[in-house]
Amino acid sequence: MKNLKIELESKVNPYKDDPSELLELWGKFAIHYENETLLNLEWDVASFIEWFAEKKEYLKVEIFPFSFTNSIAESRKLLFDKIDDFSNLQEQFAYEDQLTDYFMNHHFHLRGTTTPDFYIGLSPNGCGEISYYDNEKYYVYSFDMDRFLEETDKEIKQFLSTMTVNNENKEYFQETLAEYYSYMKSNN
Repeated sequence: MKNLKIELESKVNPYKDDPSELLELWGKFAIHYENETLLNLEWDVASFIEWFAEKKEYLKVEIFPFSFTNSIAESRKLLFDKIDDFSNLQEQFAYEDQLTDYFMNHHFHLRGTTTPDFYIGLSPNGCGEISYYDNEKYYVYSFDMDRFLEETDKEIKQFLSTMTVNNENKEYFQETLAEYYSYMKSNN
């Protein structure tokens, strides 16, 4: 099975004068699928780490539970398009809640960027999938989810071991990065 890999690398924040800079973990963020790069930019990596810490258990076990058409991303669009087809409002709201609950756990986007919305999860056949829509086309890639989760966990720990947090920001990072906070160095 092919491999999906997250690459994180500490970089100097080019926006040092911005007051929010103290609460950011600036670095290179890349998503690679085998030899293909799906995303590569410098940004605040904390948002990805926070997302991963919150969602990794869902990614590991939650198989796509709805009608499936080609990919999770394409299925999402088609499923949400059906919301207005309901004649019963209670059924419509229940359906919308089910969709929202699932996609809330499997949607990833770097806030503040114009990058695609990525959908990561287990397809109906149990394989890991990352899919997205960009330039009027859907892209879908299958991978080994367990391997992805394990390697991403290691990559986050390695990245955070290169980061130092100031005392005044400890509480913020302890809360937002959950279990990963302990890998950061403190500036005492």
